[in-house]
Amino acid sequence: MKGGVVRLTTNEKKLRQLAVDTIISWEGYTEANGKYKKIVDLYNSQSKLPLGYKVKYTDAWCATAVSAVGVQLGISEVLLPECSCGRMIDLYKEAGRWEEKDSYVPEIGDLIMYDWDDSGSGDNTGAPEHVGMVIEVDKTNIYVMEGNKNN
Repeated sequence: MKGGVVRLTTNEKKLRQLAVDTIISWEGYTEANGKYKKIVDLYNSQSKLPLGYKVKYTDAWCATAVSAVGVQLGISEVLLPECSCGRMIDLYKEAGRWEEKDSYVPEIGDLIMYDWDDSGSGDNTGAPEHVGMVIEVDKTNIYVMEGNKNN
């Protein structure tokens, strides 16, 4: 796996499943059909936008999508809102919820950060380019739902 993992603080399976169900409900929300704008608008509906930045429809929206799950469910203290992958990692590091262990096995509801330039071995020290939410884990695979993947 390239990149690192953000651990959610709650062990409540119900909350994790609600987050997963929410992001799965947005499957098919693309730039081509314009539905992704609902996700961007939801993120922008926060009373206090991170860094005061309103996401534009032309911005990459992967971090916006996972953050919008927290906004929709009213759990932004768990799914920390941010529209930048790099700043999102900083938030989770500050909260003591960042994992950079190749042996860590993600759980549903965890966030996975991707660094496409990472070799896949050892700790990643590069910049993240993408984030998605783990929606399923089996013995050999991790399934992830992402916003902004191939538009």
